Amino acid sequence: MKCEECEENEAEFEVIAEGQYKGVCRICGKNPEFVPIEKPSQNQVDESKRMWRVKEILSRSAGIPYNSPVALPNTLRTVSLEDLRRVDRDRKSAYQLRHESRMQREDEASAKSRERGAERIVEESKNIKDEIELIDE
Repeated sequence: MKCEECEENEAEFEVIAEGQYKGVCRICGKNPEFVPIEKPSQNQVDESKRMWRVKEILSRSAGIPYNSPVALPNTLRTVSLEDLRRVDRDRKSAYQLRHESRMQREDEASAKSRERGAERIVEESKNIKDEIELIDE
């Protein structure tokens, strides 16, 4: 195909000139009045066929760069119901263990308190007995 401007060389570029689509040679293609038409790359073709998210479309139209959502680590996504139940059981057993140890400490403290109370009563009764013996003499 010949250049549509000079009609001497082979047309290598496609441009828009004077509102028309033309094939021009390399020399005529350097004219600043012509708008070159470039064929899209394979990446651009693939990108045009891709399904766009509404957020991406709106961000492109607003001129704001779209940041894709952050992917969560797999450990956060693979928590099963059984895992949650196991954690709940572990918490309950830990609570039960704390409760039992607290009750045991309270029982020991109350037993010691009762022993001290009994010892105090015995001491007081001895003191009273001694006082009575002193009075009787």
